Amino acid sequence: MNKQKVVGKVGKFNICFRQEQLTSHAGTVLLQDFARRLGVERVLDEELQVKVRERGYSEGQAIGGLVYNLILGGAHLSDLDVLRGDPGTQELLDAETMLAPTTAGEFLRRFDIGDVQDLQRVHLRLQQRVRTHQHATRCTIDLDSSIYEQASTTKEGSTKAYNGELGYHPLFAFWAEEGELLFSHLRRGSAYTARNIRWFLRETLKRVPAMAVKHLRADSGFYSKAVVEWCEAHDFTFTITADQTAPLLEVIIALPEGRWRTLPEYDLAEVAELRYRPTGWSCAYRYVVKRELAQTKTGELYWKYHATVTNDEGQSARALVVWHLQHAAMENAIKEHKSGFNLEKLPTQKFHANWAYLLIGQIAFNLLAWFKRLVLPPTYHQATIKTIRHHLLNLAGKIVHTARRCFLMISDHYRYQAVWRFAISRLVHLQFG
Repeated sequence: MNKQKVVGKVGKFNICFRQEQLTSHAGTVLLQDFARRLGVERVLDEELQVKVRERGYSEGQAIGGLVYNLILGGAHLSDLDVLRGDPGTQELLDAETMLAPTTAGEFLRRFDIGDVQDLQRVHLRLQQRVRTHQHATRCTIDLDSSIYEQASTTKEGSTKAYNGELGYHPLFAFWAEEGELLFSHLRRGSAYTARNIRWFLRETLKRVPAMAVKHLRADSGFYSKAVVEWCEAHDFTFTITADQTAPLLEVIIALPEGRWRTLPEYDLAEVAELRYRPTGWSCAYRYVVKRELAQTKTGELYWKYHATVTNDEGQSARALVVWHLQHAAMENAIKEHKSGFNLEKLPTQKFHANWAYLLIGQIAFNLLAWFKRLVLPPTYHQATIKTIRHHLLNLAGKIVHTARRCFLMISDHYRYQAVWRFAISRLVHLQFG
């Protein structure tokens, strides 16, 4: 070792920098091969024309860099510099180099509403390409919104929300069985929960497999005649948490004790059902009510109610309550979107740029969701991005070029070699139309 290359000593180690083709993200080669087969970059280039000039990065290359920055844990545009300083990972991603943080910001700020719509069309095309490989016969749409709090007070559309936080109020539709984010829409923080809901549901439906049995679950923010009528018109079975209005609560409290049945899945809980027609609705609907024993601060016991409206006449009240309350798992999906992919803090001052970034984040989110189910073993189908990074993506490797062949060298003590063998065998046979 040339002593001139040693920059110091830490413990027993002499620290030096030398020209070796190393990577700290060896597992990205699997994900990149999946994305190449899916045609992500090609679809982006075909649908988008954000840039004014032809030179430099194409739209597919620029967005690809942002997608992999999110997948590998980048929290800010400045974290692109980590990938720019890792030529080994760039080679695995088949990228000559990664765009600089300032270039990424300039690229995002070029997006207008038309470009955002083009990016939504990219999602639709990718979803259509994946559909033939997905085998779920049921599509349960979990509908929800969330406040994405922003640190800056100068971002366009970042306004005070219902909970007092300053930020954005995006709307989401997740496919529960596949873990896929079907559709997302960025809105001002002050937007009420069900704003533009008919348009949102119409766009979401375009992404639902035609032959799937369709279900919708939602909380009380979407308890409205408009949502119910839309579900009925499009053959959706729905369960929606009902607002406990005074008239409805009066009917619930008046139910005879003999109508209540034990709900063994929950402690000190019971379930009953009734028929009720809210003001302005066309007919009475089935309401399933869960009540559980709660206690006030002074120690007094009382019944706490949770009412759900549904058009499902087949399932028992007990089964409907249990199934509907699984909608709470959507909080984990939103948490994964916010924290796992670092999408809560949107990076620019421009609304359309931030909307584009949120949609780029959706590409990252779905790319990983599809990769888990189509390439990895079943034990990883519900895994978080944190687990995938730790087990697979953030792995040391050495790239060796010899005798016109290219090798990615990984330690033979690596714990998850069987996962790689499984993934490689799946990728070999994976083709998209």
